[in-house]
Parts: sequence; C-alpha cells; structure tokens
Amino acid sequence: MVARDLVPLAEKRKGVAKQSFASEKPVYRPGLGKCAQRMERNDRDLVFLGEIVNTQGRKGEVRLISYLSLSSFVTRGRRGFLESMKNVYLVNPDGEKKEARILGLREQKGFIILKFAGYDTISQAEQLKKYKVACKRLPLAKGAYYVRDLMGMEVFAEDKTGLRRLGKIVDIFGTGTNDIYVIKEETKEILFPAVKKLVKEIDINKKRMIIDLPEEL
Repeated sequence: MVARDLVPLAEKRKGVAKQSFASEKPVYRPGLGKCAQRMERNDRDLVFLGEIVNTQGRKGEVRLISYLSLSSFVTRGRRGFLESMKNVYLVNPDGEKKEARILGLREQKGFIILKFAGYDTISQAEQLKKYKVACKRLPLAKGAYYVRDLMGMEVFAEDKTGLRRLGKIVDIFGTGTNDIYVIKEETKEILFPAVKKLVKEIDINKKRMIIDLPEEL
C-alpha cells in the first residue's frame, strides 16, 4: 500500500501535496470526466492504465503518466503483469476508443514510454496527446485493489470497544510515500495514511474496510 509518485507536482489538499502517483497496487483512477463516464457505461470491464501527456523522441513514442504502479509495467528481474500485454485501447477525451498494439514499453524518469504500431513519427505521436490508455480489467494479486472498488467503501476503526464507523472513502491520492484515503462523514474529514500495518481488513463484497486509526487522527 505504499505509493510511488510518477510526476512531482500538483495541487495541495489541506497542506498535503496531492500528486499524480503510481502505487504498489494496480488502481483505477476516478474523476476522468466524460471519457470515464462513457467508458463506464459501455465497457465496465475496461480499466484505465494512464494518460498520454507528451511525445518522446522523434520516432513516434509517447510518454504515459501511469495510474498503476511502475512495477506493474516494468519490473526488475521478473516480468511485470503488463509487460506481456500487447493490445490495448486508445481513448480520446470524448470517450471514443480504438484498438492499438504496443510494440515497445520501458520506464524513463518516472514515465512509461510506449511505442504503438502505426505511429512512427513525432507528428503522428502528437495526435495521441490527452488520450488515455485502457485495457480489459485484469485479475489482481492478493492484497491489490482497484481504486474504483475502494471508492464509497464504509470505513470502521477497531478499538477496545469494537468497531466504530468513521465514514466513507470519498477520494484517494498519493503523497510520494504512501496512499491517502480521504474518509468523510458529514462535515468531518480524515486523511488516513494507507500503510499496510494500519489496514486490518478490506472486504470488497461488503464494501467495508477496518483500520487501526492512529491517535493523532
């Protein structure tokens, strides 16, 4: 549950740097506007992998900001579960998608560098800016979760008296060291550091999470 950020910047949230990030668990990032809404309606088994933000070099490669962990794409000493993936979908800002074949994939300075079949020049790669890359929903390893499965989840704190309801998860973001779950109940908001030792149980079917809430929160 430790987060690793890919892009060193973004907005602030109550003094915490809210960054684009790659966590150790594959995640689905919410809040992608019209594109996500249309994909959700028509392709519920699709998952967004990241967004193309720029070109790379002059041979048609592009830079991707990943919504997944860096290790999901490229690992050291063993194959990441996406390294063998070749066919994905390119989704434009209006939610229209087309199939694409990955010819090359590597990591460079926190970005994923992709080469797609049929894109061989910088001018062709320019056309893909702001496109999102999606794939069929993938089976995850034990202890890994998609963000969309965690959003809206009821959160309870475990203490000596039993379980105490804290609210629902309304947002998830990264700080560069770990994920932050934003738990809200009416006007009260908790920024919970999602580190493994503090998360006691996650039940996707029951939409329930049990945590060990630090005293300072």
